[in-house]
Amino acid sequence: MKLISKRLIAVVFLAAIFGSCKKQLLDINTSPNDPTTASANADLVLSAALQNTAAQFSNPTADARFAFAGLWLGHISYSGNYAIATENISYAITNNFAAGAFGGIYDNLEDYDFVEKKGAESGNNFYRGIGMLMKAYNYQTLVDLYGNIPYSEALQGTVASKPKYDDQKAIYDDLGKRMDTAIALLKTAVTGSIGGDVLFAGNAPKWVKFANTVKLRLLIRQSQRADRAAYIATEVAKLAGASFLDADASVNPGYLNSAGKANPFWGSNINTSGTYTQDFYRAGQYAIDFFQAHNDTRIGKYYKTAATPGGTYQGNYFGDQGIPNSRTSEFGTGILKSFSQPAPIMLAAESYFLQAEAIARGWLAGGAAAAKTAYQNGVTQSFLYLGLTGAQASTYYGQAGDKQVNWDATTNLSEQIALIIRQKWAALCCINELEPYNDYRRLKLPADVPLSTSPFSTGKMPTRLLYPQREYEVNAESVLAVGTITPTTNVWWMP
Repeated sequence: MKLISKRLIAVVFLAAIFGSCKKQLLDINTSPNDPTTASANADLVLSAALQNTAAQFSNPTADARFAFAGLWLGHISYSGNYAIATENISYAITNNFAAGAFGGIYDNLEDYDFVEKKGAESGNNFYRGIGMLMKAYNYQTLVDLYGNIPYSEALQGTVASKPKYDDQKAIYDDLGKRMDTAIALLKTAVTGSIGGDVLFAGNAPKWVKFANTVKLRLLIRQSQRADRAAYIATEVAKLAGASFLDADASVNPGYLNSAGKANPFWGSNINTSGTYTQDFYRAGQYAIDFFQAHNDTRIGKYYKTAATPGGTYQGNYFGDQGIPNSRTSEFGTGILKSFSQPAPIMLAAESYFLQAEAIARGWLAGGAAAAKTAYQNGVTQSFLYLGLTGAQASTYYGQAGDKQVNWDATTNLSEQIALIIRQKWAALCCINELEPYNDYRRLKLPADVPLSTSPFSTGKMPTRLLYPQREYEVNAESVLAVGTITPTTNVWWMP
């Protein structure tokens, strides 16, 4: 497996944005024709790494990455203007499906590994903690998508050019330990002691909140494994009294209204002259149906009304290709705000929904009242992110008798969990599509997500991605040792 970092390209991008970095940029390589990382600065590499993470996770129209999750979960749909490959609408995915995800995440990992090592070398616990945490963030994503992956022998270059594939459950256990270490390191970090932090501007307490939330997400993912109950109880106890993310964790290196330098999601949909150019992905009809059925004013922030007929929201269901662009809805101004909008790595809404589920399950203290408050905070944060108001959120979640909106309409834990997951699905629409996909595989919620309408459909939404073909070409012995993998092979935390 060849893991080639895009560090230098990303650093050049950042340097173009930040004119003050020019001298540092010249110091990165001893020779412009023989680039090395020996003299690279941790701050520049951290900036590039965080920007790359945000670009991968918050751009559902990046087709080679995670667009599939938004399609499968009904937030987006294919345009009726194109003939879509059968593979994409049938679930009969191959080794080339979403092939950019595997290598792209490992590229990002290599940069965070550099930041961690630079922090250790210099005795800077801030860089070390961030590098360790963000490596765990990315490795968890790889396990969630692929199961067994290169881990203990990864990122070692020629020392281990054909790394073995480690057991996915064992990786999760180690990630939990590394997150604990990262949290401890970040608690000792001094605010303002680092540069290059385009996520929290070197604010140590904010990093600790984010790290706690990432750890909670790791534990929530394991909720359906009965054999993990004791482990979860032990790990959750470490989070007793912890503070979690209460504001959006978003990256902004200084996006410009220039090709390749705008916010990634904006740049995939709107050109530098402000013209909407996205004609391949449109609104998902399943999401439109839900928002309209529950009087959800967020619909006008996620999507625009279709040009024909005017004033109506319209999309396709996954697998349908009949409705052309002129009659379907584009993405709306709540998610496409400006070329300079921050790119979220984790929304505060997701944090509150994670807390609500953990409290409802009895993992965190507070009981039913605290779970309800966390749930309502999650909905409110979603409205605020889109440019709506807290009052509009209150009106929405106060709709009496609606078990998919109102906490007081639920009567048991099962209904509460279904409500939390439904609203997390709504809050992350067209923003972070992987988390709704993970929840669906974990809980089969939302329960009414429709399968592909294509006549070629296998009738089974894939539960994991296949290793890219390149792995079979350059690391065949290791990848074949994993055994037979199909699109319906479960990852380890699935029930």
